Amino acid sequence: MKLLLLSDLNSIHTKKWVRGLAESGIEIFVFGIDTLKSDYYDQFDNVQCYSYGLNVGSSAKSSYLKSKGELRRINDEFKPDIVHSHYASSYGLLGSFLKHKSYFISVWGADIFDFPNDSFIKKAIIKRNLRKAKVICSTSEVMARETNKYTKKPVHVVPFGVDMDHFKSTHKEVNSDQLVFGIVKTLEDKYGISYLIDAFDLLLKDDPSKKHTLLIVGGGSKEKELKEQVSRLNLKDQVVFVGPVKHEEVADYFNKMDIVVIPSTLDSESFGVAAVEASACEKPVIVSNVGGLPEVIIENKTGLVAQPKNAKDLFEKMKTLVESPEKIVAFGKAGRENVIEKYTWSENVLTMIGLYQKELN
Repeated sequence: MKLLLLSDLNSIHTKKWVRGLAESGIEIFVFGIDTLKSDYYDQFDNVQCYSYGLNVGSSAKSSYLKSKGELRRINDEFKPDIVHSHYASSYGLLGSFLKHKSYFISVWGADIFDFPNDSFIKKAIIKRNLRKAKVICSTSEVMARETNKYTKKPVHVVPFGVDMDHFKSTHKEVNSDQLVFGIVKTLEDKYGISYLIDAFDLLLKDDPSKKHTLLIVGGGSKEKELKEQVSRLNLKDQVVFVGPVKHEEVADYFNKMDIVVIPSTLDSESFGVAAVEASACEKPVIVSNVGGLPEVIIENKTGLVAQPKNAKDLFEKMKTLVESPEKIVAFGKAGRENVIEKYTWSENVLTMIGLYQKELN
């Protein structure tokens, strides 16, 4: 099977799909308009890669169409059995120009939750792109329902799971007097980290005898602003900013935490990969009630759901676990069982391959 994959070359999600599919024997040509920042794809004998070399940003979005000629050339030379665009707006539009009879689109989040709401024209673009697709995929049920606002076609849910051999517990002992709360996210507004800092401040003030820590892993444009917030609240000794880490190191940081908190603010948080990875490491997860986050936990069994943009409610959820340390262990174990059942990456890859084979047959 030959697959032409259109996606952001530097995204960890693209890299995971390429690895999973390539290791299953599929010959892949991955095409991206962004400038490639590593030699990641060179490690696979059955993977070719083309980078159009644009510096992707708001000013470059309209430049996607400049790569149309190169994409057609690659399509004609590679002769794929399937063309699969990841992202329904930009790459969805590019892929549609190939008019391939076996054309897949995977929606990712902002392309469905945000893009079509910007204008009538953008809504029309999404409807057009989905109309051109033979098969449509989503990582979550909530995003599938959102996608069905723009198409009557069935949307296949293929979760973006985790490698269970890599994401696993190192069995850190739980000390209810010195708990480590944490988050692994880009430091941007949509991930609600400022609400987490406020909630953590409320938790420390609620019982000053506790020596809890907040671990913030990731980099982003809001780093300075968040550090200033921590300084204003006099939390510099309790809050640790780790900075960005490689994806291979994420499991190590989850295992330094006792409780993982993901207080995202937008529905474009369409699946919640970090929440699933944390659960795989046997950590209870507190999520906000947006997008696909509530889907990936079982409330009061593997984690808790808080109101978005509400530091006080987030604090109450954190306090619930502080006061019931037995739940920290129980939620963690149940969380890994839930991930094994629903979000094992190898099974998710087989599901996608099954959709490819069904289409070709």
